[in-house]
Amino acid sequence: MEENLKKQKEPDIAKKKHHIKIAIGLITILIIGIIYFYLSSQNSSRNLNTNRNFIFKSIRDKQFNIKSYKNHMEIAQLKGKIVFLKVFGWNCKYCQKEIPELVKLKNKFKLSFDTIAIESQHHSTNENLHFIDKHHINYNILEGDKQKEFLDYLKDVYKWNGVIPLTIVINGNGKILAFEAGYKSYSLTTLLQTTLRELTTVAVEIEEGENKK
Repeated sequence: MEENLKKQKEPDIAKKKHHIKIAIGLITILIIGIIYFYLSSQNSSRNLNTNRNFIFKSIRDKQFNIKSYKNHMEIAQLKGKIVFLKVFGWNCKYCQKEIPELVKLKNKFKLSFDTIAIESQHHSTNENLHFIDKHHINYNILEGDKQKEFLDYLKDVYKWNGVIPLTIVINGNGKILAFEAGYKSYSLTTLLQTTLRELTTVAVEIEEGENKK
């Protein structure tokens, strides 16, 4: 009888051992999953770090050093100026409509305003130079293919969906005043009304400083 009880217990013990192994396996998988999720979130946080430095070089070989952090983009060479940082395309009809306005703004506020425009439709250097001459561009044009890291940064940090034209309005201290993607019912001049008072003040201060020299 004792032997029969032993034989009956042996399968039960084997089952218990099997269940314990399964439980240990599931716990191990769960722990690995938690560790993987934690490491992924840490990497994601690092990738979305808003503190970044970029170097821009225009078609005309002007260099701009940009220090970007939360809601700020400080451009060393344009400190004190209102800046339109744009992403556009020569084949975008809404972008084309903005070009004459940008040219006028640059002519009107030479000392206190500037534009950096990144061309995102993959045109070659020669094609860009042709369009610059054709449209009498007096501001800075950059090749988008050379600024992919910055464009990806805008998508990651500012959730830009890639729609053009994109206009980022930056004040003289680097603070981002507006971040507008796509064609709106207003023109660039109307958008500038949010910063026009500040722009005029900056222009007057610069002119007064120049007169004192």
